[in-house]
Amino acid sequence: MLKVRWADWRALPAARRDEILGEAAAALAIMEGAGSAIFSLLGHKGDLLLVHFRQNFEHLGEVQRCLQKLALWDYVEQTSSYLSVVELGLYESTAKVYGGLAERGIEPFTA
Repeated sequence: MLKVRWADWRALPAARRDEILGEAAAALAIMEGAGSAIFSLLGHKGDLLLVHFRQNFEHLGEVQRCLQKLALWDYVEQTSSYLSVVELGLYESTAKVYGGLAERGIEPFTA
């Protein structure tokens, strides 16, 4: 969750705000294709919510570093964060393992 530093943001010339938003929109559009989304928040905890679904922590770290390089990052502050790890259930993981073995030509119940 991010909170906009509104006083600092409004102090910028309109042309600079447009540049910053253009850069951020382009970066977020690329991230959206990889499993990210941005939402407007209602309430007191923030103005924006960024959600990122990635395969591992390394990829999440890349997202974080990319966001920190944006000029917009100078005008927001993180108010909260949440990290969740989702694991495959036993049925799904078993099917994945058996599917991988079948692709390699290994028959069930073979040594």
